[in-house]
Amino acid sequence: MRLEAITWERLTDALAERLVAMPAKDGSPWLRVALDGAPAASPGDLAGRLAEALRVRGRAVHKAGAFGFLRPASLRLEYGREDPDAFHDEWFDRQALWREVFQPLEPGGTGRVLPDLWDPVADPGDPQRIRRTAARRHPVAARPAAARSLVSLRSLGASEAVTHRARPPYPGR
Repeated sequence: MRLEAITWERLTDALAERLVAMPAKDGSPWLRVALDGAPAASPGDLAGRLAEALRVRGRAVHKAGAFGFLRPASLRLEYGREDPDAFHDEWFDRQALWREVFQPLEPGGTGRVLPDLWDPVADPGDPQRIRRTAARRHPVAARPAAARSLVSLRSLGASEAVTHRARPPYPGR
């Protein structure tokens, strides 16, 4: 394995080039991609850059963040706000993420993807939190990308390409 220091732009371009040429392994018309990283690593930023790079290359992209699939606060905060195991295992509704984002993109699926279940910013007691975003239908050539944070999508068998993003080093190191 060869390691090489590159810029985020070069990484994004390299990933986009590879994904444009990559067919879905299961024969689906849609390629599913998951970007993995802790919140401090901002995997959503890389997903946004990658989505734009794929759009420039003529691919339709759907970006779904894991924080749109948070479980209700009464469930996810049962062990407190700072328990790392609870954060990893209890905070996100993996079944909903699978059902609403990945399952419709399987072979024979409808292509209708729900971007999120909940408003992750709203107060849990706010009635607006329970809104459903309209589902989006993806053309056959679409290349959806799901940005996520510590949700183990690989255990779901959902992604053909998985990228792990480590936290950037502190300045001066």
